[in-house]
Amino acid sequence: MGLLDNLLGAFLKLTDPTPEFHRSRCLLEKNSVGGCDKCQAVCPHRAIDLSNFTVQIDEALCTSCGLCTQVCPGAALEFPLGPLQEALHRGKGQVRCSQAHGSGEEVRCLGQLTPGLLAEAASRFGPLTLAHGNCAQCKIGGESVPRQLQQAAEEARRFYPALELRLTLDKLPGSPVGRREFFGAMLGGARRSAAELVPQLPIPLEDEAPELPAELRLRVIAARRSEEVHWPKIQVAEGCTLCPVCTNVCPTQAVSREREVVEGLSDEYVLKLDVAACTGCGACVSSCPPQVITLEEAGKEEVLGEKLELYRGTPPWYDL
Repeated sequence: MGLLDNLLGAFLKLTDPTPEFHRSRCLLEKNSVGGCDKCQAVCPHRAIDLSNFTVQIDEALCTSCGLCTQVCPGAALEFPLGPLQEALHRGKGQVRCSQAHGSGEEVRCLGQLTPGLLAEAASRFGPLTLAHGNCAQCKIGGESVPRQLQQAAEEARRFYPALELRLTLDKLPGSPVGRREFFGAMLGGARRSAAELVPQLPIPLEDEAPELPAELRLRVIAARRSEEVHWPKIQVAEGCTLCPVCTNVCPTQAVSREREVVEGLSDEYVLKLDVAACTGCGACVSSCPPQVITLEEAGKEEVLGEKLELYRGTPPWYDL
């Protein structure tokens, strides 16, 4: 696909407010035990249909509020995070929704601010101040936005526990906007529009785990700046049959199973965990046939270190 095709596709995407859907990271598509309906449950406009065991978004009903991207455990639904991150950076941790009064950095809806965005911004700028309008009467996100934003902040504290969040109906604090700031804001708006023409804007920060989804990369960056973290991880107890179920249902490929050749013996299989890719979704916990997987917390060194070995052995089915 050429540059012209890319730009045309990106331009058409600007008129389509629906988040991008990554099937490979969706728990419903993964057929995990219990599935997942978080995106449908949080959508204030009934724009999400799960009846065909996949995520289908009604473009006519979707308002681009972003609440589904906040709650998706596998980051299967996402908007380009670069422009949102830029708004938080330009505002030094202060942004307002499009319905809020006053000036300052603006995002369409505060529901688009994911836990990773909140954690990374807080790790860089300290306390965050987010201004919103009358959510109860807003046709974009609706009355649930402040509550869901607080829940997103609570999730973000797993990666950056020092996060402080202030929601306000008042105008953003700061000095009056002069001519230079006014034209600077206009230029910033033009840059953001141009940035949105790039489907996957790279996050211009530390080169942290580039193979991870952008949301998880932001969480890793915040964790690196934090003194401690409460990152989720799993533990595997005795009784594991080394079957592939946990690796199959993991939406972010955090769990892997490797075969190791042991000279003179039956080959061993090893389960490993990439802690930085674990979201604590619990799909492996509920899907594990012998029910030997539990959720725990990882320390900062485990998040930033090598993969953890969860279990090793010769499967009982190996010689069958």
